[in-house]
Formats: sequence, C-alpha cells, structure tokens
Amino acid sequence: MNLVLSSGSFTNVFDLWFFSLQYSFWYLALIMLVFSLVSYKARQLTVSGSIVAFFVGFGITYFLGFGAFTTMMLFFLFAGVLSKFSKMHSKFDAEEIQKKGSRRDGMQVFANGGMALVAAVLYGLSPSMVALVMFGSSVAEAASDTFAGEIGILSKAKPISIITGRKMKPGLSGAISALGSIAGLLGSLFVALYWMSNFFPLEAKSFAYASVVAISGFFGCLMDSVLGATVQAHYYDQKRDCLTEHSTSGGKELPLERGIRWVDNDLVNLMSNVIATLLGGSLVLVIG
Repeated sequence: MNLVLSSGSFTNVFDLWFFSLQYSFWYLALIMLVFSLVSYKARQLTVSGSIVAFFVGFGITYFLGFGAFTTMMLFFLFAGVLSKFSKMHSKFDAEEIQKKGSRRDGMQVFANGGMALVAAVLYGLSPSMVALVMFGSSVAEAASDTFAGEIGILSKAKPISIITGRKMKPGLSGAISALGSIAGLLGSLFVALYWMSNFFPLEAKSFAYASVVAISGFFGCLMDSVLGATVQAHYYDQKRDCLTEHSTSGGKELPLERGIRWVDNDLVNLMSNVIATLLGGSLVLVIG
C-alpha cells in the first residue's frame, strides 16, 4: 500500500499509527465489517449494498488511508440525511417515478463508489496526483448528484428538461431546477474542500486541485441529467398519466416512451461518475 502523507492532517497522523500496527489489515477488515452491518441495520443499505460497501470501503482505505474513507463517509452520511429530509418535506411521491428506494443496493453503491475504488487502486499501484484527483472527482460527483436530486425536488418552481427546457414532473431524471443546481454545486465544492484538507497543505496549488475536483464533480452531475433525459429508459404509465422509471405496473409491462430499455438510473449514475473521474484526471494534467 502507498499512503498519502502530505498535509499533516489528523487522518494522516492516524494513518501512520494505524497502519504500523501488526494486524492492521485485519483491524481494517473488522472496521469495514462493522460499518457495513451498522449501515444495513440502519436501513441505509440492502444486503448486496452492505457487501459491496465492505469491499469499496476496504479498498479505498487500504490504498488511500482514512482521509479517503472519511471523504466517502461524508458523502454517505449526507446522502442518508438528505434522503430522509426530502421525504419529510417533499409534496411529491418520488417512488412512483423512481425505481430505487431509500436503501442503496449493491449496484447503487458500486455506481457511486466503484470509480473511487478504481482510482484508489491506481494510486496504490503507482502513486500520482492524477489518481488522487480522480478519487476526489468521483466522490464529488456522487455528492453533487445526491445534493441536486434530494434538495432539488423541494423546489417550489417546476423543474425543466436540461435538453428541451420544457417543464417536467419533479423527480424525473433529466429534470433540473435552480435550487437543485445550486445544491449540486455546493455539494461538489464541499466534498472538494474536505478532500483537500485531508491530502494537501493550505496553499494555492492545493486550492487549484480542489477546484478541479469541484468542477469535475459538478460537470458529472450535469452529465447525469443529460444522460437521464436522453438515453435512460422511461416508461409511460397510463394509469397515472406520467413517465416513470418502472418498467411494469400492476404486473403489466409498460411501453417504453424514451431512452434505451437496458439503460437504467444505476447505469446513468455510473456513466456520469466515470465522466467526472476522467475529467478530473485530465484537468490535473493541464495544471500540472
């Protein structure tokens, strides 16, 4: 493993101590097991989500340390809190439109954390600023998309299609609002600054890297909406007279209204996260 030890942050100091322990590998596995079980008991994750979260969390922490783990945890905690908050205050039943519920399954966890794990492994194989920024960009995109979706649905103004500009029903993929966009930008920026505090000293170059992470994360969020409005499968529910991500209703198949049948929200989330991660890696090569 190759730990990132440059900022002198608490997590850096903790990494030095923890990974010097004789059985640190197994202690880390135990920590991730407890985290996965608690998340399952708290109804944040399904069984498959807990299993994937174990491996994602273990790999990220093993290669990048606890600064990376707490960055992922920050996203995870905010996702849970915002999900409950939006359900309490939203006037719309998003589950009528959206296929997935509040508990994240394995594919959802992988869609939001898979590229972060890839970046961490790349850093472990060959430590580089590119891999580190790719990790930050991946988490920033996941946070940006979550902030935009959970807060945007509370907007009093009807959202519009990111492609056509026409008004859309709240909760539909591809719909954006001013409130959701601002929330998405703030979510990406918040993660970028926290990521920076764990890996870099407070200097101009560090803020340049954080800017790359924030921009890449928010761009990925916007691409999520573009993909959601174009290639993601949406079906027409005649009974409710609306578009939905559900392919069936009452045991009957619904007609495909737009998009590609096998492209669901999880795949869109994964694609937009890949875009943000690659963009972050590319931009950091520009600034050096």
